[in-house]
Amino acid sequence: MRVTDEFLRKFSMNLHEYEIIVEGLSREPNETELYIFSAMWSEHCGYKHSRRLLKEYFKIADENAGLVWIDNLGIAFKVESHNHPCAVEPFQGAATGVGGIIRDVIAMGARPIALLDSLHFAEPLSYTYEEVISGISTYGNSIGVPTIGGEVRFDPRYSKNPLVNVMAVGVVKREELRSARARGGGNVVVLIGAKTGKDGLHGASFASRQIDKNLNDRPSVQVGDPFTEKRLIEAMLEIVKLKSVIAVQDMGAAGILSSTTEMAERGGFGLDLYLDRVPLRENDMEPWEILLSESQERMALVVEKGATADVKAIANKWDLEFAEIGTITAGDLFRVFANGKMIASLPLSLVVKAPDFSREISSVYESSKEISKWTDHKIEGTLVNLLSDPTIASKRSVYEKYDYTVGGLTVREPGADAAVLYLEDKKGISLSLNGNARYTEVNPREGIKAVLMEVCSNVITAGGEPLGVTDCMNFGNPEREEIATQFYESVRGLSEGCELLGIPVTGGNVSFYNESEGVQIPPTPVIGVVGEVEDIQKIPFPYFKFDGDFVYLIGKHYVARNGASLYSKDHKNHKAFPEVDWNECAKVLDKVHKLIKEGLILSIHDVSDGGIAVSCAEMVIQSMKGVRISTDCHPFEEYPARFIAEVQVDKIEKFEKMLEDIEFTRLGTVEGNDFVWNNEVIDLSILKNAFEIFEEPK
Repeated sequence: MRVTDEFLRKFSMNLHEYEIIVEGLSREPNETELYIFSAMWSEHCGYKHSRRLLKEYFKIADENAGLVWIDNLGIAFKVESHNHPCAVEPFQGAATGVGGIIRDVIAMGARPIALLDSLHFAEPLSYTYEEVISGISTYGNSIGVPTIGGEVRFDPRYSKNPLVNVMAVGVVKREELRSARARGGGNVVVLIGAKTGKDGLHGASFASRQIDKNLNDRPSVQVGDPFTEKRLIEAMLEIVKLKSVIAVQDMGAAGILSSTTEMAERGGFGLDLYLDRVPLRENDMEPWEILLSESQERMALVVEKGATADVKAIANKWDLEFAEIGTITAGDLFRVFANGKMIASLPLSLVVKAPDFSREISSVYESSKEISKWTDHKIEGTLVNLLSDPTIASKRSVYEKYDYTVGGLTVREPGADAAVLYLEDKKGISLSLNGNARYTEVNPREGIKAVLMEVCSNVITAGGEPLGVTDCMNFGNPEREEIATQFYESVRGLSEGCELLGIPVTGGNVSFYNESEGVQIPPTPVIGVVGEVEDIQKIPFPYFKFDGDFVYLIGKHYVARNGASLYSKDHKNHKAFPEVDWNECAKVLDKVHKLIKEGLILSIHDVSDGGIAVSCAEMVIQSMKGVRISTDCHPFEEYPARFIAEVQVDKIEKFEKMLEDIEFTRLGTVEGNDFVWNNEVIDLSILKNAFEIFEEPK
């Protein structure tokens, strides 16, 4: 058979990849085998443009989610994207994104306790915006897992490709932790959950290419059923306690195919699959459709031979499908059987390990050293404009749609720098998820360090000590040199930042090909951090509290111009990222964490979008307590690792002594009923109305 690019297009494959397959097999693949490679070698499953770099720069365990430990409790957490599905069918795309990331956490044996989301749209209140938020809230509220934090950002370049990144967090006891690594030839592969249908076909390959308006991509979007997911959660939390359960894997991208082959390959075994045993919703499904279907609410298990009865009993109890669909075998052979015949026979290592197309492309980006000066006399106009910018403005109208208190563990509601959840005794965890494409577009390597510093700053302001990082790398087409450079520099920058802070990258996700109709997204790596809170009763307030207290800036007073700041976006000064002393930033974060542990800070807010004036205004708006600031700092400049802190008078001496080796500035006091900046008096209602511009009337 003469194979052409046109023939291979339906497999999302090119001639070069086909030739690699033929060479690896010493023969031509049949059609079913081509479908197998089309899914497993897709960017979404195979990480062709990123896998090698991620392994070289980060020591990531090959499991369903990342893991950090607080005493005997493991915190399982991971962030993933559902960008392509949300561009085509935003409600179902967002809903199934929540369901999928939840299953990654329960595959670790963990009970999911929280969701966070990082959402990037072209404009607020659009159809996509409304449907994505509705999809997240409908699914999350239905399964009883609170959405407790995150961010919503805006840029016109997300018009064709919105970004929907969802982070799930779960808790697991050490003795109940489960792996995704199969063991023992002869052990049984089990499917549990919903029946398999035709929804989500080609989902992995669909997420591994640009969206084409001439193609009908709706069948590639999965359809979620949160009530089945809730039963699956409870069933799996019983099942993982069985000693006979060896490995667990979510059925996400490429469905049965990827979940079963990855478990077998991780353990160094082969696999036989029997598709006639798979419970189906539709009777006319082709074998390759059964393999690749991304029907939701399904899990794959490896269970000891002869010990599946207990798993089946639990599945029946929760009214879930149960089927023994395969066998773990010795060696490296992957065989698929259907209708009594063997329809595929492939080396498993060839199937699971896609070719490496990653590139290391460095670039030198301009840094600004020029100190930023504020030359205008008044700040009210600029401050009001920034507070009403959709990226900064209040997101209450979003998070009020989420049931963020369900489960009874939420200590701090959304709207502050970081969310806080109760664990046990006095302990808790603080959580934050952020990106900033303005930074990572101007300078990917330095910009991602600033994003990392901000996320860690958020966690610290909530009393947490950062323990680990998860990330979602959202970029355009990696085959283009510009995008490959952005990705490589971001990986390098994140590695350098984490090494500086002494925290690991535990896992994450890469989403490429976020572009269509000639419009590509700006490079948008998103970072999630989990921190340990030793005493949830000592968490500082996120807003000003008492008249007479002093207001401090912790961190640099004078900073270099930041061409990626929101202020610069409007004033177009230039597009250089500031030269940053990252060692000093790390010292500031460590010092602030110690000050909070010592109880020396009453309230605190990190300085991020909009600079010092916006941070002070946000603290004022939450409490409606006035403040008087006197400073020659630039009110709107942005620079990493800076904080606004409220300190009570009787603690000032000890507070300032602890900061002797760190730059800090006394800015003013909490007092009165106005926002006063260098004698300019601004009515609090003006700031509040600007900040709440997108809130629904009450």
